[in-house]
Amino acid sequence: MIKSFIEFINENTDRDSNFIKSLSQSLINKMRTSNIEDGPEYSVFAGMEFTEPFIFDLILNVRKDTNPILEEDHHFNGLPWEKINFDLLGYSIDANTKMSKSKSKIPKIIVHIILNPKKEPFLYSKLYSRLIDILTHETNHLNQLGINREPFNTQVSSKSKREKAKKSYSYFLLNDEIESMVEGMYESSKEQNIPIDQVFNSYLNPFIESNYITQSEYQQVMKAWVTRAAELYPDAVFSSKVNHIINSI
Repeated sequence: MIKSFIEFINENTDRDSNFIKSLSQSLINKMRTSNIEDGPEYSVFAGMEFTEPFIFDLILNVRKDTNPILEEDHHFNGLPWEKINFDLLGYSIDANTKMSKSKSKIPKIIVHIILNPKKEPFLYSKLYSRLIDILTHETNHLNQLGINREPFNTQVSSKSKREKAKKSYSYFLLNDEIESMVEGMYESSKEQNIPIDQVFNSYLNPFIESNYITQSEYQQVMKAWVTRAAELYPDAVFSSKVNHIINSI
């Protein structure tokens, strides 16, 4: 039987979503069962190599600390909003994708996490949905460039444009970031069974609290993300708080 285009897209989406959920749970299990000592040194979990549905290597760096000084951490020292997340959720997390235009180079997704042992095991429930968000986000970047690129996906912004945008809220409005952020948070909202704009809000609030973005800039980002989510995902659920955006589309 020949599948329609919509059937083909939905089948691929379900496949990717199931892969991300399985991988997220696998990483949670690694963190729960491994002997990760408290302190400034990261435990490194490597050797995770994948060929389906994306070609990439994954490296997980984890450490535990009840009161981390992020300014002294080699990875989180430039991410003050993650201290807010740590105090609220019991963990700080960040991920980056290293990839090339070359179709011969295997991309890497590198994840850093600091866990508060005093908030275990309760923190893992929220961390699971956050991992779904982050891994969906990063694997969507894989589809934008190099060996995994899909023809109709958004092109990755240039390195110079990304570096300049990182200094302000403009980073959240890069086309490739809008696509990846909205897709990741859409999957997270489905997993948590909450409106997608609630996920947007939870993500952005620490950036306001840490003075990385202003309230006005927050509103601009929310408008862009809600608009894009409504365009991409007909089944996305929104709260009444963003009706003014939805009604203006």
